[in-house]
Amino acid sequence: MIVTRNWLQEWVDLDGITTDDICKKLNSIGLEVDSLTRFRVPEKIVVGYVKSCEKHPDADKLTVCQIDLGTATRQIVCGAKNIREGLYVPVATVGAVMPNGMKIKHAKLRGVESDGMVCSSTELGLPKIGEGILELDESIGKLEIGKALCEYSLLNDDMIEIELTANRGDCLSIHGVARELSVGFDRSIIPFEFKQDENNHLGIGRILQFMHEGNPPVSLIYRAANLANLRIPLLVRLRLAMIEQDAANGLEAFCNYAIHTTGVVLRHYDFSKLSCAKEKVKLVLKELDNGLGAVEYDGKIASIVGINQDETLKAERDEGVVLLEASYIAPDIIAPVVKKEGLETDALYYRTSRGSEPDLEFGLNFLLSLLGQWSDAEVYAGCSEFITPKELHTLKITVEEIERLIGQQIELSVIVNILSRLGFVIHKTEDGQIILDTPSFRHDIENRQDVIEEIVRIVGIDNIASKPLRFQEANRNSLALQRYKYLRDLRLKAVANGFFETVHYVFCDNKKLRQLGFEPLKEEKALLNPITNEMDGLRPSLMVTMLDSLQRNVSMSKKRIPLFEIGKVFDTERNEAFHFLLAYAGEKEMEAVTNAGKPEPIDFASFVDKVAAVIGPFELKKGSAENGLLHPYQSAEIWIDGKRAGVVSKLHPTVADAYDLPDTFFAELDVSNLEAKHIHAKAISAYTPVQRDISIVVPQTMPYTQIKEALEGNLPESVKQFFPIDRYVDESLGEWMSLTLRFMISSMEKTLEESEINAIMDDVLKILEKRCEAKLR
Repeated sequence: MIVTRNWLQEWVDLDGITTDDICKKLNSIGLEVDSLTRFRVPEKIVVGYVKSCEKHPDADKLTVCQIDLGTATRQIVCGAKNIREGLYVPVATVGAVMPNGMKIKHAKLRGVESDGMVCSSTELGLPKIGEGILELDESIGKLEIGKALCEYSLLNDDMIEIELTANRGDCLSIHGVARELSVGFDRSIIPFEFKQDENNHLGIGRILQFMHEGNPPVSLIYRAANLANLRIPLLVRLRLAMIEQDAANGLEAFCNYAIHTTGVVLRHYDFSKLSCAKEKVKLVLKELDNGLGAVEYDGKIASIVGINQDETLKAERDEGVVLLEASYIAPDIIAPVVKKEGLETDALYYRTSRGSEPDLEFGLNFLLSLLGQWSDAEVYAGCSEFITPKELHTLKITVEEIERLIGQQIELSVIVNILSRLGFVIHKTEDGQIILDTPSFRHDIENRQDVIEEIVRIVGIDNIASKPLRFQEANRNSLALQRYKYLRDLRLKAVANGFFETVHYVFCDNKKLRQLGFEPLKEEKALLNPITNEMDGLRPSLMVTMLDSLQRNVSMSKKRIPLFEIGKVFDTERNEAFHFLLAYAGEKEMEAVTNAGKPEPIDFASFVDKVAAVIGPFELKKGSAENGLLHPYQSAEIWIDGKRAGVVSKLHPTVADAYDLPDTFFAELDVSNLEAKHIHAKAISAYTPVQRDISIVVPQTMPYTQIKEALEGNLPESVKQFFPIDRYVDESLGEWMSLTLRFMISSMEKTLEESEINAIMDDVLKILEKRCEAKLR
């Protein structure tokens, strides 16, 4: 956003305030100054009046001018095409030093004496304004022949470029920045007054019929004017050049100037193009399916409010009847639709998407005042409008809350004064409580914290006393805290059992995933901008990225590699989950005297014991190989409290060979099925428990889970626990196997006698015979 000191001065009193002070204040209130450029016309460059022009006798492109400099008339040879009699022009007199270092001297050009130089804008050190010499007019002040241009303050301006954040659309205008400075310097904003005598003027209803279908969330106001003798003053041309705004004609130049000044989105239309040779234009505002509003004429779209307009409908001449449109639509409505549907936008969408000025009458009246001042325009009386009332956003905040967040006491009167000057409407200030409405032009104010931020930036962060941070959290035991503690304890248990934590990117190679038997992300969910070609997917298993760490350790001659990781995994729909992985490769223990320096490799049973030491007791059930990592014969599902929690498996030999790994086992579990549960204490018997073994013969094809399910819920109350301790098969048993079960028996009332224990074991055997076809061995 570009502003100038003199431009701001038209809206806020800056007398006695230096430009450096303005820059410091802008920075302190959150409007970061990116650059400061000072334009100064050198001395000895004065206002000249061209009394006559004659062609150079010896050069077709040169003109010999007689220019009145007040004290004398000088002859100056000029090569500009636009030099002509009756112009006021800047003249660098003999002795003047130009901004580029050139010194003006008496000279002869093709034999003709020349005392000075008629200057263009760039030769004066100003932005480029048109072609040829600079034509002066009284928009910069009363022109006095011979007066030095360095005395015209409007030409000698300071240009400030502000780096605005996306949420400060209210400062995308001179008026918006002036409004901020008026609060920062405690100065009053200069009101704008526009009075139009509408008597004896045709009403806009004679040429425009404006209707609406539906209720789109937009606001529109139309005015009309009959242009004649429109001229662009130097001040407008200079300021538009500073903000690098091009204009195809005078009307567009004034529209651009009014937009930058007021922040209101303004557009113009050629009446003859809309009327289609009719006496009256019929415009219809329609609500679109996407919730936006479109203005139609003769069945065609003239504009989509806030997004674009038909460029061919713009006024191309600075005469005739034109329609002037001011529009507003909330940025939170328009931006998501444009992004979702990829709608074509014009230059003004930048303003509407960040929040333009909603006071449409202000922008239109300012534009009409310019046209009335610099043309012979006849403005039609009245307007046609469709206004969607902006819903007021009411907030309630207490002084105590403000002081607690800021860290120091601020008087209620100071708070109310700051908020009122910022445009907040204060409804109540009783009992230390403030009820207010946010300003209509501040789209970024949504909650109490935003209001407090406004107070802080105006008070000044440098005026807030530094204090040690004091943070006192309420004593609460939330689910998030329980989850954090459990994951912390899980890590500690893994480390205590000899595992080392690793951390990997969640990104992986889709090509590798397919080789391992996984499905990558669906095409519509794929990463649009991956870090590298080898990181174009998201891992579905922690083991996918763990393989590289295992391989790296093997290449460094590590013989025992216990690793673990807790991290995110993703399914094909990009739904994420937290998994816990334990991986073990190589020797089951470290070299020691007890194993003669030759420890055995890790096996399935040993690894399962290590997993149980970390996560606690669980049950193994037969599973199927879901992907290429699982061994077809040495893998199982892990079940906890009746839920499938994950898998434990030996790494598939093909994968192990590809990564040059020794025997490798891993267990991967869903963290949501591992969360700690409240443990209820149970009474234990004061009498000594006894254990009894029973050996039975069952079919080899019978899984242990069937035997377990047959016993659970059917055993006598005295049987507290049972588990298998031996399995035996040989040729003599044929298709049968011998299975030994151990039972822990205890009574809460007494020490059981042998006869009672035998009776219990008889009951157990009957259950096995009935439900499992078991025979006593």
